[in-house]
Formats: sequence, structure tokens, C-alpha cells
Amino acid sequence: MNKTKIAISGIGAVGGYYGGLLAARYKDSEDIDIYFISRGENLEEIRKNGIEVKNTFLTIKAKPTLATDNPAEIGPVDYLFCCTKSYDLEENIVQLTPIIGPNTVIIPLLNGADIAERIQKLLPNNEVWKGCVYIGSRLTEPGVILKFSLKERIFFGNKDANKDKQTELLKLLMYARLNAFNPADIDLRIWKKFFMISTAATATSFFNQPIDEVLAQHIDLFIALGTELKS
Repeated sequence: MNKTKIAISGIGAVGGYYGGLLAARYKDSEDIDIYFISRGENLEEIRKNGIEVKNTFLTIKAKPTLATDNPAEIGPVDYLFCCTKSYDLEENIVQLTPIIGPNTVIIPLLNGADIAERIQKLLPNNEVWKGCVYIGSRLTEPGVILKFSLKERIFFGNKDANKDKQTELLKLLMYARLNAFNPADIDLRIWKKFFMISTAATATSFFNQPIDEVLAQHIDLFIALGTELKS
């Protein structure tokens, strides 16, 4: 029986958190292989000591099946999570060509309302599912991820894609103790996240303040921004 291969491209705040939990749960698994695609000091630290994921309650350390900056070392995978920044998206997809086979499913976890559509244009023959996350985390130093939000959620899906395959991935994620969901209304989830990010990003950029200060000092304007975007 062939192993299920899951690759995470971009081992930062989001990719590092989810990749770290997957690597920890499926360590030495006979059925699942987890691959990290990273670079620089982050990659070197993960190769040497693994990845460390911290939150208020515990610290998890794990090593993936392979961490590399050369996708050709991995070969085609079953599921590819794209966790790079949206401005690097097209370049990143081109670099990932060696791990994208005819049956590879691509799931982007980037902020933006049209990410899946942009990937689908580049890969018209592959299934591209939509995805978004709600999490507060950061890469504090090479190989170390700190989750500072109390909760986290990951949503993914495609209303036109194979439902059994989506259920298979959902089970894999949930077994790794991820707060994962495969909703029928994934498009609505994407737009809700876009709404939240757009409003917060506009206000924090304009005032050059973190979101807690914006809410404390400029709540009326923040509400007005949300009302305008909604209308």
C-alpha cells in the first residue's frame, strides 16, 4: 500500500504550526509521510533539531519525513498545502512543479478571496480546494512557532470536488488534533475571512497601530469600515 504524502510549502507562522502538528502525529507512521518545503536558517534549524510548536499549555517538537528546499527530492504528493505569502504565489507554484502530479490536490492557506482561482489558472488539470485559517501565531526564531491565540480553526473544501477525498483529508487532520472543518459553504468562509482581514488591515495600516489599540481608540471608524465593505 502506498503512503499518503502531504507537503507543506512555507514553514512560517501558519505552515509551521499545522506542519508541526502533522509531523508530530504521523512520526514513524506506516501510512502517512509529511514533507516541509522551506529555506534559509529556518530550513537548517528544522533539519538539525526539528520544528518546535509552542502554546500556553505545551510544547511539541517533531521532525518531518523530509525538510528540503528542493521539491524534486520529494516527488509527487497527494496533498499540497501552500502557506507562502500571496505575492509569492505564482513563483512558488512554478517552483513546486516537481511535487505536483496529476492526482495532487492543492490547498492554499493564504489570505485573499481569489487565491484558489489564481492557482487553478496555473494548474488547470489539478484539483484546487479553497482554504482559510483563523489562528494567531508567529515564527519567533528559526524552527520555533509560537501560537498565541486561544483558538485556531482550519477550513477547506471544494463543492465540485470528490467528497470522499475531502473526508479522507479531514480525518487525517482531525487525527493530528487540528481543529479542522470541511464545510459545504467554503466560499462563504473565504469571504468572511477576507472581510475581517480587509477591515483590520486598513485600520491598523492607517493608524499604524496594532488591532487592540485600534479597537480601543477608533472603534467607531472600525465599525464604519466594516459597514462600508459589507454594503
